[in-house]
Parts: sequence; C-alpha cells; structure tokens
Amino acid sequence: MNDKAYEKRFSEHPVLWVICGAAVLFIHIFIFFRIAEAAGEGLLSFAWLALSIFMMFLLFVSRRTKRISSDEGRKWTDRVSGVWMLFVLFTFFSILLIGLLKKVTGMPLSSGAVLSASFILSMVLVGMGIKQANTVQKTMIKVSTSKLPSGCERLRIVQLTDLHLGPFVGLPLLAQILRKVRDVDPDIVVVTGDLADGKLTGRKREIGMLRRIRPRYGMYAVPGNHDYYDDIDEAIFFMESAGMKVLRTEAVEAGGIIIAGADDKDHLIKEQWNLSRSETMVLSHEKEQREKFLLLLRHRPIVEKGTEGHFDLQLSGHTHGGQLFPLLSSRHRIPGYARGLKKLKWGGLLYVSNGAGFVGPPVRLLAPPEIAVIDLVRENERQ
Repeated sequence: MNDKAYEKRFSEHPVLWVICGAAVLFIHIFIFFRIAEAAGEGLLSFAWLALSIFMMFLLFVSRRTKRISSDEGRKWTDRVSGVWMLFVLFTFFSILLIGLLKKVTGMPLSSGAVLSASFILSMVLVGMGIKQANTVQKTMIKVSTSKLPSGCERLRIVQLTDLHLGPFVGLPLLAQILRKVRDVDPDIVVVTGDLADGKLTGRKREIGMLRRIRPRYGMYAVPGNHDYYDDIDEAIFFMESAGMKVLRTEAVEAGGIIIAGADDKDHLIKEQWNLSRSETMVLSHEKEQREKFLLLLRHRPIVEKGTEGHFDLQLSGHTHGGQLFPLLSSRHRIPGYARGLKKLKWGGLLYVSNGAGFVGPPVRLLAPPEIAVIDLVRENERQ
C-alpha cells in the first residue's frame, strides 16, 4: 500500500497551504463585500477586515513558524484561530444556503438579514461543535464468541484512540475520559495510536493520571501516525511511562485472549512471500487463533488481505469519524473503512472508533468523541 500522502502532517504539505490559503482569503473577501453591501464601508467593514488579517496571521504563526514552541502557546493559537476559521467557513456556506433559499422561495430578505442570519447560524454550529467535542460518550458493543477461556463469561475491553494529548487536548478532557474508563471497570484497556501530540517532555501529570487506570489484565498500545510525526522514541517512552505495554509487531496473551499489535508502518514493510510485517505477525498465530480469540490493534482502519479471516476483532481509529462532518476534511479522504462496527466478508469484525480527542479546533460535528466498551461474551449468553 502506498502511504506517501501520509508521511508527514497535512499541514506540512506546501501545496495544501497554498490551496487552503487562497480559499480562506477568498472567503474572507467575499464576506467583507457582503458586510460592505449590508452596512456600508464603515466601521463594521473595517473591523471585519482587521480581525480577519489578525486571525490569518495567528494561524500562520502557529502552524508555519517556530515562533510559538510551547504546547500552551500552540494550544491557544490553534484553538482561537481554528475556531475563527470554522466560524468564517460556516458563515460563508450559510450565506450561500440562505441566499439560495431566498431565491427559490422568494422570501423578502434584505442583505443585512441574510448576513445576520448567517452569522447567528454559524455561531450556533460552532457552539454545538465545541460542546460535542468536550462531551465524551461511551459506545457499548457486545461480541459473542466461543473462544473465551474456561470459567470466563465476559471479558470487558475499553478502546481509547486518538486522544492527541498536548496542544490539542488538555487535562480536563483527559480527566473526563478516564472517569468514564473507571466507571465501566474494564478488564483490559487498549490504546490504538495517537495518544499524545507535540513535545512529550514534562508530561508528568498526564502520565500520573493514566497510570491510575489499572485494568485487571493490563493496558496495551500501538503507535499511530502522529507518534511518528513528532518523535517515535519519545512517544513509546511516554506510553510505557503511563503503564502501557507497547506492541510493535508482536502479540501477548492477556485475560485468555491474544492481543496482537501492528505498528503504524508495518503494512508498508514487506517480508517473505511478499507479505507485510503485520500480515506475517498475524499469520504466525494462525493455529492459536483457532482456539483463542485474537484481538488485533491497528491505528489505521485498513484490513490487509493476508490477515483476512485470521483475527476475530480488529480495533482501529485514525479517522476521528470525520471530526467536522459534513465538511470534507482530510479525515474523510483517508483510505480504509468508515467509523462503526463492520462484519468482514472473510470472518471477524472491525470496529473503527471516532476517537476521544481532536486535532486543531476543539470542534466536532456529528462525530462525537467516544470511548468504546467492548464486551466479549460467551456465545449464546443472555444478558
């Protein structure tokens, strides 16, 4: 699988910045002229122009220069400028939509009324998105299996993914996430990549909070693409310091099941018989998997051909469920499976989580953050 498009952050692709910059500039100018049309070229138009220039400069400084190096500085510049850009984008689409409705229905709306309604609708959408991004839900999933160990009627697994702790997700949201984890009393906790973002030095509070999660059979993690973007060695050290066993093309047995972890780049590395490293790892447990439940952890929601039918459940993340649905953000263009639970053609299940955190502005729309609670129950058990 060719993965060149994801070798670095989307925000580090110069072409992307040129295209996005031109689009953002056009939208700001479009709204400026709408304000000038409704209110005249007075104080309101000037205020919009000044604020637009400041916010675009803030976004550029935070994303394209090294002037803001601290996580705290990045957090506020990213959040303020990111929320502003979303507000502007929603306003633009609202103006177009309300203008179309006005034309179709013949409603006698002035340009000022269209503009005011667009600003209000945009503020409502951004407010809803901020609230949703900071309200983590529990998604309950039941998987029946005949492969539980003798005497075990239920094994509860909690999946955490895409927390992006650091400049994006702070301590209050992490505390909310971990409270929900403790409430469901898991047997196993798995982290399917992108646990943290940015610099990982001095993260003692996050590490201390994570270490207080003590599931019966341990915590297990695999790296994600953001772990490679920054410093993979620091990311692994951070996970291990937080009490996690990091699985990088390896498998362990815990709670009577096999937990296999695929490193984020495993599917790109070919080994014998043209199989990828992760395919080889999964197939090495083919005989055991006939008797024992095999849980495959993989950050990206891809199912390799060599693994089809050789795992019982794969847990993935990476897409954030779109995060800003229905906007066509980069997370809608990621190859692989969409969010939710899928029954695969050759056997086994795949669950793609929305993730619990976010990247960029603290906004989610129709893609609520979640922790996935997966109950493996003995087949035919009634609850």
